[in-house]
Amino acid sequence: MDNSNKIIPPHLNAEVYRTDTTGTSTQANLDYLRIHSDGSFLVGCSELTGRYWDGSVKIYTPNVNKKCNIPTKKDICLTSGTSDGCFIESSRKVFLCEDSGAVSIWSSSAENDAWKIWTEELSVAEHDDAALVVESLHPSSEYVTGGADGNIKVWDITDLLCVKHYGDAHSKAIYSIAVRPTSNSTFATGSLDYYISLWNDNTNNSALDILKNDCGVRCVKWINENQLIYGDEAGVVGVVDVRNPNKSEKLAQLPAAVHKLTLQSELNRVAVCCDNKIVSVFSISEGPKLSSVYENRTLHTKFVRDAAWDVSERNLLYTLGWDGEIKTHLVTNA
Repeated sequence: MDNSNKIIPPHLNAEVYRTDTTGTSTQANLDYLRIHSDGSFLVGCSELTGRYWDGSVKIYTPNVNKKCNIPTKKDICLTSGTSDGCFIESSRKVFLCEDSGAVSIWSSSAENDAWKIWTEELSVAEHDDAALVVESLHPSSEYVTGGADGNIKVWDITDLLCVKHYGDAHSKAIYSIAVRPTSNSTFATGSLDYYISLWNDNTNNSALDILKNDCGVRCVKWINENQLIYGDEAGVVGVVDVRNPNKSEKLAQLPAAVHKLTLQSELNRVAVCCDNKIVSVFSISEGPKLSSVYENRTLHTKFVRDAAWDVSERNLLYTLGWDGEIKTHLVTNA
């Protein structure tokens, strides 16, 4: 083979890469949706390309016709993806989890400010891997997070200090936290290590390993004070009673791993998102038992990642996913 006589400057690849502006557009992979009591939406997403691995958050209020076209302007730009976030009492203050392991608090300017600029108040990176989930213990003061490092942290949001650390709470990533109804200290966690565990903020150890499942647990929610509904990587939706641990009952079998469960306690309904394009809603009856009341396979073109019920119209369900769209579903029991 003839040797090439072409001389390539050693910096050429780096220079071309630095100045190249093609192929840098990002697709917003919408990951979670939270709705404040005043109707404001908190939408978090990861923006992934070959050159960037960022995230952003948008906070907005849909118009009176409930049209959920997402504004193109990003309210908060992050240097890593974000898997979860929530409002802190007011819709002008949010708590965000970041893939870098950081948690941060952001607030907006005055409500009547036309610019609506969001600024970072506090940020702390104490998780050793991505911070994946956050829930409120005391809405004005304490929040609990779980991470891909298997750790649980309770935060005093006044100064964003970790006031309690459960190291190696799980041996794999914690994907879900559910605070017990009417409690400000008891919560359950679901993890890819197959365990659902019960914790109390007043103790340093887990109160109880409720269930060792057959596969990883993606999501847990409280149906009532004693029963937890969960979804796992085998597509099973099940229920377990904390008064009778390690005994679960299968409620439904879905065709893909269950990613999120979204309860509507007033009407005893649960919306289910799996690792597919299908949105399912089940009615919860005594037993408990699940019966399908709604299913949609066509509105989304990529994986559905989260769902949220409207705060004023009980039959409206919003879903979002990796197609970058928020869709509205009208759900009425048959």
